Amino acid sequence: MATLSQLTLNFNRQIKLSNNGGSLSSDTGEFLFREFDETIGFSKTLTQYLDLKDERLYYFHSNENLLRQKIYQIIAGYFEDDAADQLTNDPVFTQIIGT
Repeated sequence: MATLSQLTLNFNRQIKLSNNGGSLSSDTGEFLFREFDETIGFSKTLTQYLDLKDERLYYFHSNENLLRQKIYQIIAGYFEDDAADQLTNDPVFTQIIGT
């Protein structure tokens, strides 16, 4: 039986869940949503079928990542767009979005 200090995630094997301090976040439940996302293939489907008529010349993040970030943000209870600024340095959100 795995203990909490031995638990790793399938979508990113480098993440290990533990209760020893370190980089903290109150949104660790988001990891479960990302695991579910990977299990059902939501991210792959999103990348395959999302086609926005976007004419941006310069951008840092793909449309798929922006939509995924917004969905996870809403699931976590951050309903306002300006909450994304707060989450830029959050250790959980940077891992689940892959930024």
